[in-house]
Amino acid sequence: MIKAGIYIHIPFCTIKCIYCDYYSMEQREKDIPRFVEMLIREIELTAQNYKENWTFDTILIGGGTPSIMEPQWLENILHTLDLSFDISSVTEITMEANPGEAPRQRLNQFRNLGINRLSIGFQSLQSQLLTSLSRIHSSKDCLTTYHNARDAGFDNINVDMLFNIPGQSLEVFRDDLQQIIKLEPEHISVYSLTVEKKTPLYTKVQDGQITMPSKDLNLDMYEFCQEYLNSHGYDQYEISNYARNSMECRHNLHYWNLEPCLAFGPSAHGYDGHIRWWNSSTLDSYLQMLEHNQRPISGSETLSQTDHFNEAIFNGLRTREGIQLRKIKLWNADTEKMSPTIQKWKDHLIVTKDSIFLKSDSYKYADEIALEMIQTEIK
Repeated sequence: MIKAGIYIHIPFCTIKCIYCDYYSMEQREKDIPRFVEMLIREIELTAQNYKENWTFDTILIGGGTPSIMEPQWLENILHTLDLSFDISSVTEITMEANPGEAPRQRLNQFRNLGINRLSIGFQSLQSQLLTSLSRIHSSKDCLTTYHNARDAGFDNINVDMLFNIPGQSLEVFRDDLQQIIKLEPEHISVYSLTVEKKTPLYTKVQDGQITMPSKDLNLDMYEFCQEYLNSHGYDQYEISNYARNSMECRHNLHYWNLEPCLAFGPSAHGYDGHIRWWNSSTLDSYLQMLEHNQRPISGSETLSQTDHFNEAIFNGLRTREGIQLRKIKLWNADTEKMSPTIQKWKDHLIVTKDSIFLKSDSYKYADEIALEMIQTEIK
């Protein structure tokens, strides 16, 4: 049996953050009931042609801001999934939540629905930085939402944090992490703020209105975070992700291990092990296609052996398990071509008969090494 996940994309936000390039829409909450109706239809249409021998063990409800959804809507979605697919083996149901947009009563209801993992987007605990990122919550909201989640029975919580924020110093970032550690979440995701095209942040950086931190400061923050979290019992199992007591995000492991995932909602991307497909990237076209009983798929690509190999290289080097040689040999890759790169970077790599992985202090070189290992064509 092949392990697989299910992703549900909820595209609604109260305010869209200036750095976010995920598909979401603000001030469209009135469309949520219609969206839920069409999302359920998408699940049912997909189930009609589903013939895969997969074991679903994770569900991720992302966005957007899923925590603004009324619990009964999520109950309807989960009920439809249960009727349409065998989700009896699901052990992890994650929902993303924003501080200040997940009231205590609603958190109780989410937990009662079977949602057992919460990912809370703190990003920072500094009011000025939160404002600059167009986040509408306060540091107090972060702590209140976290404690309310604990009171609701969530014993698996991830906290999302950012570094490399304009105006953020190493000292300020250190203070944030110290406060997070005191909360004792099971999982911490810490990402470097990147300037993505087609975002307001990109425009402001290009216009000179915002200056990003230096590369040296960005690296200093990353290395401090890595050392600090590791020293406080958080195991780094992927470049940006740390977990305590084997509490890794199982859903994200599907992505990094190149395992299948069904995906529902506008702009959602699915993968069956050979073909990757993506849904219509606007809410209006998504709704319109489903109203005509059409699955809202707008494109797809069949991954070649070269694509599979290169993705295994890039994803593998980002994770604790590294590149699994068993996998890349399935795609007829000439592993001898990797030898010069392995020799060049030998001080940063550990090579066994089963895998190639980075030493713990060498994750910062992952992309650079991967670019030297990828192959242009595998025949």
